Amino acid sequence: MCMAIEKKCSCNQESARFHHQNSILPFETIANLYCPACSKNVEFNAATMIADNGWIIEYDMTVAEIYGEKMGLTGDQLTPERIFDEGYCTWQGFTPNDLKQANEEKEQLAELAKTDMKRYIQSMKEWSVNRHRKLHKEGWRKAGETVGV
Repeated sequence: MCMAIEKKCSCNQESARFHHQNSILPFETIANLYCPACSKNVEFNAATMIADNGWIIEYDMTVAEIYGEKMGLTGDQLTPERIFDEGYCTWQGFTPNDLKQANEEKEQLAELAKTDMKRYIQSMKEWSVNRHRKLHKEGWRKAGETVGV
């Protein structure tokens, strides 16, 4: 079972959806969220933060340490990079608002399904690969994981 949450950034202009793999880490693991606008005023601390394309997630590492053993990560193994990259507290999708963006893009293709299912399926495959490549090129951390699609 996985938990998904939404959190506003510190300037309240943006929000991001988070995925918590296996629901191990609680909501409180995210101490702060900074969008590209408010992250400009933040001094980056690699011991508690991860940066992704202008966004910064600040983790409460004390909270993370409490649950670290359940993730199989203790001591020096428990880093913001591991928490994010291994899915314990990461974007729900490739970007902070990936699901919303992807659904909007897919809606444009949905009409095709009513008239030509074979073309619709092919278009969805192409859309998926092209979108992944685009996000990888834009520098999104999670899109770089499996770009060899």
